[in-house]
Amino acid sequence: MIRALTLAAALAFAAQPLLAQDRTALRDACAKDIATHCPGVQPGGGRIAACFKDNLPKLSEGCRTALKTSASAVD
Repeated sequence: MIRALTLAAALAFAAQPLLAQDRTALRDACAKDIATHCPGVQPGGGRIAACFKDNLPKLSEGCRTALKTSASAVD
């Protein structure tokens, strides 16, 4: 449960502005997850983050790690 809450917080932070290198790392780590779980979702406006939140248990470990890392970078 705590892990899910941590990832939910990371998703909220993922919608925040990130450094270009952080965005690239997040995009690279989550590209397959976006294609698999969020096909047709247009980037921007927090739509990808919302899709990730809806599919949190299905996301790959690499994507979840990148989300946590990006949340740490915003703190």
